[in-house]
This record gives sequence, structure tokens and C-alpha cells, in this order.
Amino acid sequence: MMFRGALARLAAQYFVLLVLILGCFDFIVYFTVSQALQARVDNYLQKSVVEADHVLTVTGDTINATQLILDPSYADTFMQVLQLSGNQVVMPSPTLQNLFKNPALNPALARAKAGAHSETEVMAGQQLFVVDTSAIRNPKTHKVVGVLQVAQPISWVNDSLSRLTRQLVLASVVGIVLGALASLVMALRSLRPISRAFQRQREFVADASHELRTPLTLIRTNVEAWLRRASGPNKAYARNIIDEVEQLNRIVGDLTTLALADAKQLPIERQPLELNAMVRDLMTQAEPLAQERGVDLRPELNGGVRVEADPTRVRQLLLILMDNALRHTPSGGLVSVGVVRENGHARITVTDSGEGIPAADLPHIFERFYRADKARNRENGGSGLGLAIAKWIVDAHRGDIAVKSAEGKGTEVEVNLPAMS
Repeated sequence: MMFRGALARLAAQYFVLLVLILGCFDFIVYFTVSQALQARVDNYLQKSVVEADHVLTVTGDTINATQLILDPSYADTFMQVLQLSGNQVVMPSPTLQNLFKNPALNPALARAKAGAHSETEVMAGQQLFVVDTSAIRNPKTHKVVGVLQVAQPISWVNDSLSRLTRQLVLASVVGIVLGALASLVMALRSLRPISRAFQRQREFVADASHELRTPLTLIRTNVEAWLRRASGPNKAYARNIIDEVEQLNRIVGDLTTLALADAKQLPIERQPLELNAMVRDLMTQAEPLAQERGVDLRPELNGGVRVEADPTRVRQLLLILMDNALRHTPSGGLVSVGVVRENGHARITVTDSGEGIPAADLPHIFERFYRADKARNRENGGSGLGLAIAKWIVDAHRGDIAVKSAEGKGTEVEVNLPAMS
């Protein structure tokens, strides 16, 4: 399928966005409910403290409680009233005495006797309580004469929040599963117009490349006829036209190859292939070109290395790499082609002592029509498509290709293909 990597990345981005939205929603819901429950507890506790304070009267250092508060518990509120003189005015039920005797309340009692107010959470049995501890003052002298403690159970708050958490988690899991499917659908819908446009572009390139072959052939035929009859400057002009037509033919051929490769219309016919024998044959064919350029072409073969590959495509790959090396190696330089078996792979290296590739250009050399040195490539007839075709061939054989280069020191291209056992 086209754009498989882009589809996965786009779907992943949609999915991450959905997860973030769900996470924010869950946090807001949990935080809002938690704050609302806590506010409810605080309001109810303060209301109970105010109601208890209204039924307490202070005369001198004595605290009196009306009959209404003599029962230390009503609804779900429990209380205790202590006088500083030591008398317990309102005593909680025996079952809750341990609640108010909890050591955790001692600091709160000390602060209340000093006139301060505090709230403390304590455990009594299996229940969690919040205890409000405040001072009881003489309304005339404002002297602290006792301590009022009001307790309410708050375990239900944690139980409610736990149930809410489980519900949110369940809803989020369902939402994430559905969101993953929705993300994939949205990504497919988003990429569909781009896929169609790219398909039309590929068809256009393939059709244009095919249609250009006939006029180029006619131009070459007519110019060659002119060349045979021409003399003087006209002969040079005719030769230049033939050279340019030949360059155009190479570009059209490369474009056709890439267009068919993109459309999955170039089959890879695998068969056992002995790399060393192919490299020797190609180097023999390339030797006249190397001599013409004054370059030493040297094989570095290490035993028989067999791969299961398409001979036509591997030959094309090696020709591209050797041609590039010879083009960019000055007279007196060296180009070596090595084949070795290593870790279950056939490693092919093409090394030259040419001008090298700038570091800024290395990440782009496999891009179509990219030329590191545009002026030099135009002079040498390069179109910027060779390495793109080489990478396609390597990828089609489940291999990898890498380039190491340093300016002024040369370049090494390394290809790794799965080797036959």
C-alpha cells in the first residue's frame, strides 16, 4: 500500500491526540468531582460546627449544653465538648470514644486550647473521619474555656472517587479502542487525495517517459545522418546534439525505471547469483573507460559469495556505483570493488579516491535529481537519478546501502544483501 509509513505516523498522531484529550477529560472530571465532594464535606462539617456552637452557652468558665446537644450524635455527625477545668460536657458514645482519643488529635487539642482551629483526618475502625477541633470562648472575656470537636465520616468520599475512577478507566479503554479505529479511518481519508495525486503523477511520468522515446530516437537518427554528411563546425554541432540526445535517453530510461518501480510494475526475478563472477565481468567491461580516465580499477574479491537476486538489477546496481566512482575520481586515482561474506550477508563495497561528498549533502544523495556538485555532474552527464535507482534495487532485495565520504579523501559505498547459505 502507498504511503504506509505516512499512514502509520498520521494515525499515531491522531491516536496520541485522542489519548491526550481523553486524559484531560478524565482529569477534569475527576478533579471537578473530587473538589465538589470535598466542598460538600467541608460545608456540611462547618454547618454542623455552627449548629453545635449555637446550642452551647458559656457562663464564666463553665460550658452548658442544651438538651438538643446532650445526644452527641445526630445524622452522621458526632461531637465531644471538653471544659478546660476537666469536666466533659458532651461525651460521645462508647463506640466512638476511641475516635476522639486518637493520638493524632493531640496536636489539634493543644492548638484549640491556645485558641487555634484545625481539621484532622483520623481512622476509627474501618472508617475514615474528619474531625474539626475549635476553641470555645467566653463571649465577654474571649477567654478559651473549652474545646469543641465535631467529627464526620468521609470514607464515602474515597469510595465514590474509587468508583468514579473505575468508570473513567473503563470508558477510556473503550474510547481508546474506538479511537484507534477512528484514527486509522481518519488517516486513510486524509491521505486518500494525496495518494490519488501521487498516483496520477507517477502515471504522468511513466507516460511522458514512454512518449519521449520515439521523438528522441527520431532526433538521433536524423542527427546521425547529418553527422555523416557534415564537415567542419557542423560536424561538431551534430556530435554535441547526439551527446545531449544520449543524455536525455538515459534520463528518460531512469525516469521510466523509477516510475515503474513506484507502481510495483518492475518484478524482481530472483535466482542464485555468484557476485564475484559478475563483478569480474563488469570490471573487465569498465577497464577501457578507467584507462581512458587514467584511473586504476582494482578488484578486491574474497572467495565465492552467492546471493538470491535478480541478475539484471544487481548488474544495474553495480554499474551505477562503478560509473559514479569513475566519474568522480581524477586521473591517477583508484577505484576498488570488493565483495566479501560477513555475518550472513554479502557485503559489496565500491571505494574511490575522488573529491568526496560534502557532509551537508550526504543525507540527500539518495533523493531523486539531487546532485551534490551540480556543475560537475552536468559536465559528467549525471542526472541525479542513479543513486535513487540503486537504493530501490537494494531495498527490493531486502538489503541496505550506506555511503561514507570525506571531502578530498574519497567515498565508500557499502551494500549489504542477504547471502545464500
